[in-house]
Amino acid sequence: MRKPLSLVIGLAIVNSGFGNPVPTYQFPPAPNFQHFDNVTVFVPPASWASHATSYGRTVILNQNCETDAVILSSFTVRPPGMPYLPIMRSTDGGNTWAQISKVYFRATNSSGGGSILQPSLYELPRQVGDLPAGTVLLSGMAVPADRTSTNIEVHASHDNGVTWEYVSTVVSSGPPNTRNGAPCVWEPFVHSIRDQLIVHYSDQSDPLYGQKLAHRNSKDGIVWTKTRNDIIFPDYNLRPGMITMAQMGNNKWIATYEVGNFDAPPASPYAVHYTIADSPEDFAKEKPQLLKAKNTGVIPSASPFVQWTPAGGDNGTVIVSDGSYSQFFINNNWGDPNSWIEVNSGHGIGYTRSLRVMPDESRILVFNGGLYGMSSTIVTAGEYWVPGPAPDPKDNTIAACGSHAKLHQ
Repeated sequence: MRKPLSLVIGLAIVNSGFGNPVPTYQFPPAPNFQHFDNVTVFVPPASWASHATSYGRTVILNQNCETDAVILSSFTVRPPGMPYLPIMRSTDGGNTWAQISKVYFRATNSSGGGSILQPSLYELPRQVGDLPAGTVLLSGMAVPADRTSTNIEVHASHDNGVTWEYVSTVVSSGPPNTRNGAPCVWEPFVHSIRDQLIVHYSDQSDPLYGQKLAHRNSKDGIVWTKTRNDIIFPDYNLRPGMITMAQMGNNKWIATYEVGNFDAPPASPYAVHYTIADSPEDFAKEKPQLLKAKNTGVIPSASPFVQWTPAGGDNGTVIVSDGSYSQFFINNNWGDPNSWIEVNSGHGIGYTRSLRVMPDESRILVFNGGLYGMSSTIVTAGEYWVPGPAPDPKDNTIAACGSHAKLHQ
């Protein structure tokens, strides 16, 4: 949880740090396709006291065999009156959007105010407890008006985002405070594994670590396990946070996260790291890796988001966005630390700018909720075409209804 750096970078070639100078590299040109960019999703009304937005998230609905690309999105806003997370819907692949609902959280309803931050959207690929496949889940962190606690809740929709019901509170902790030693929780990432829900989050409540990444599981969405570690650093002052993850085509899972107070030049204080594991429950067993582009030497910084798509080559493409650069960082070798390349994205910088693999798997929906801490922002959406060959249609992993959540949620 931090304010991202607003950095301007040059394209000078530097030593890669892997032993040999990197030869001159030209960013791939923009693909010659008709696509949309800078589509306005939401603008705070002029009558609102706050005109700030951030933390945009999306999910593509697929479990009920929708015939069109139906996309739901949410993001942080500060409306007048009772706080809520808006739910927007696009039925034309992200070109146009309309608000269909508002989700109110229990922690703020009971206090009559406060804020709801850091949404995470997910569609269940299989039944969990009484929640059938196709249930849309929304998680977020709620702070009551008196700011006495931080609460990660899960809400569910059984009609594709039109109406919502409270399911449970995953974890609660102390007041919001980014100082090490102040117990609180942040930044949920909700998904499922096997027949269980799993919510990963940033956790400051463990006295052994200034902040760590952890998760809890639930077999019914109501009762949650104790906290289990995901990413920890021996140095108490380091703050891994803002986790996102994706399953790659080799069945491995890759998680990206920032590491606050990381001080190892030329990395920034919030250098992006990643971990690859056999399961989203096994990241604690593996070694964190620093993400560094071999062609430019650039280390992305803050609020990363990761996706994998089979487009771009035999091993597909891992794509990472961060909160300090407009560029993307891509990898065509299953996340090998020596295979990251910095490429032009065609999109502006955004705080925890999110990515979503579209059904043809060659396009990425880029969803930008705005820069953190700005007094006036808007929510936008656009497309990015993955460099390299398109996936073989015979091997398309998300064309069949009900299957895309396995790899891309």
